[in-house]
Amino acid sequence: MLRRAGAAHRHVTAVDDGRTARTFDELLGRAERLANAMDALGVPPGATVGILSDNRTEFVEVDCAIALGRRVRVALNARLHLEDFRYVAADADLRLLFFAPRFAAAAHALAAEFGLVAVPFEADPDFVHSSDALVAEAPMTPVVRDGDPEGAAWISYTSGTTGRPKGVVLSHRALREVALNLLLELAPVREGERILLTQAVSHASGYFVLPYLISGAGVHVMPKFDPDEVWHRSRAEHFRTLKAVPAMLEPLLDAARDEWGFETIVYGASSVALPVLERALDRFGPTLVQDYGQSEAPMTITCLSRTDHLDPRARQSAGRPWRSVAVEVRTDDGHVAPPGEIGEVCVRGSHLMTGYHRNPEATAAVLVDGWLRTKDLARTDERGFVHLQGRNDEMINSGGYNIAPREVENELSAHAAVSEAVVLGLPDPRWGDAVTAVVRLRNAHAVSSQELIEFVRPRLGIRTPRRLEIWDAIPRTTYGKVDRDELRNKLTDGGYE
Repeated sequence: MLRRAGAAHRHVTAVDDGRTARTFDELLGRAERLANAMDALGVPPGATVGILSDNRTEFVEVDCAIALGRRVRVALNARLHLEDFRYVAADADLRLLFFAPRFAAAAHALAAEFGLVAVPFEADPDFVHSSDALVAEAPMTPVVRDGDPEGAAWISYTSGTTGRPKGVVLSHRALREVALNLLLELAPVREGERILLTQAVSHASGYFVLPYLISGAGVHVMPKFDPDEVWHRSRAEHFRTLKAVPAMLEPLLDAARDEWGFETIVYGASSVALPVLERALDRFGPTLVQDYGQSEAPMTITCLSRTDHLDPRARQSAGRPWRSVAVEVRTDDGHVAPPGEIGEVCVRGSHLMTGYHRNPEATAAVLVDGWLRTKDLARTDERGFVHLQGRNDEMINSGGYNIAPREVENELSAHAAVSEAVVLGLPDPRWGDAVTAVVRLRNAHAVSSQELIEFVRPRLGIRTPRRLEIWDAIPRTTYGKVDRDELRNKLTDGGYE
């Protein structure tokens, strides 16, 4: 797929980071040379190759080289630390590591400890090789290497909120299917257009590279999210799609300019407070698309389309199952839950992971009879929209009643002053768990905790928070998700303003 795109769209810009751009001809030519250089370095097909970098053109270049060379891509989270890198290097048995300059110290330590070959993107006297030098020295002749569509293409490490992260093995088949699934909603993607990727290519944004490249379109990888820069890029004719996370919508709205050019804004990873969503729809028009997925079933479990966002009954759901994916919400006994009843989201599709790397027990626990048990709780409505309720280990049991955090969060977020709400259960001698909420307010809005409690009480009844705190910021993990462990610790210690 990559080679065909390279031949068909030679002079089109394939990747750009604002500093370095590559046409398809340049990108594929350099990627072929890097793939051949890995042969010369003694890194065989099937070996794991790490990438430790922020968003930049070279990241996509190495991604393509790994695919052409039939190696296995392991993208390290640039926001983590050396101990985390050590864990991944050992678990994935990394043989080679490409890295950006600011990670030189970590790369040197990993090379010394694990005997891997460390290759900086830019020449560094402390390292034997650099990616530019490898490109200059290696032949460009494409080499067709043996491979299996079911063979590992990526190992993506989860956030590890309940212990050490697990390596999610994704096959070439799975990545191809994710690309085709995304194009079901984003098509037509035209030659020469570009998507602006504001998230790390090592994570969710990375799944958008292949569908755009095989369509003759380009990816602009933004090194750091800058709302003013996003507005500037939106007015360029060839930028049609923006990939963002919900937390970016408010800064984009606050940085509003006269013109907005993006035709599509794809967001995911978490819900959006209703007032923020309504402001976004009012300012950006019917451009929003939400995708729900997880590492084990990347990106495409359900989709809330542009049209669905205009439906008040649907817009706070995660949408309906992707057209190529089967989704069921199942009760504890394994039966499909009727509309309105909460159960676990189960998924079947051609984009599912192969399993967890070196962890057959964990794999067997979530892959059952061809279905992935996501551990996400949800209910469906009579039209098939999936309303996520949180993780099954986040369910609150208060006074004998099971309470889904998302239900409470949605009601709190309906208040015009609330920008974000997070709900969890804290131990209580009388209730078992006490429904506890932390909210972040929108700029220039003042409201008391008691006012918010009274606002939701008529609709929530026994689910009403018994404690509600207003904080300036909600703690997040290095993956951008709400850090519930940190939240719990701060609440236990008395919280903060």
